[in-house]
Amino acid sequence: MLHITKLMIQKYNINDIDFMGYFINEDNASYHHLIIPKRNGGPKTISNGAILNKETSHSYLHLIEKKDYEVFYDLTREMIKENKLGKIDMEILKRIDDILNYFEKEHSQDTNFNGEMLIREDYIKRLLKERR
Repeated sequence: MLHITKLMIQKYNINDIDFMGYFINEDNASYHHLIIPKRNGGPKTISNGAILNKETSHSYLHLIEKKDYEVFYDLTREMIKENKLGKIDMEILKRIDDILNYFEKEHSQDTNFNGEMLIREDYIKRLLKERR
C-alpha cells in the first residue's frame, strides 16, 4: 500500500467504508486522483486524493468516466467535498448513492465489448444499498 494511502486512511479515519460508500480494507484500498488526474501529472497528495476500493468503486468510477462524464464529474465533486471536510460524510454518501442509482438505471442494459453486463453485481453492493 502506498504511503499516501496509509496517511489518508488514518487522517479520514477510514475503517471499512471508502469515499463512495463501498466496503474497504487495507488489502483493497487504493488512491484515486480527484482534482488533477494522474494522466495530467496530478500529484499524489492528500488534497488531490480519495481512498477507494480498487476492486469495486475505483474501477467502477473509471468505467463511469468513460461512459458518462457528467455523472463522473458529479461523483468527483461530492468526493472533493468529503476530502475538504476531512471525513467520510453520510449525507455526501447519500448523494453519491443517488448519483450511482441514476447511472445504474440509465445503463442497466448496457454491455461491454464482450457482451457482458457493463454494471457488475459487485458495483451495486455498497453501504447504502445494504441498509435500504
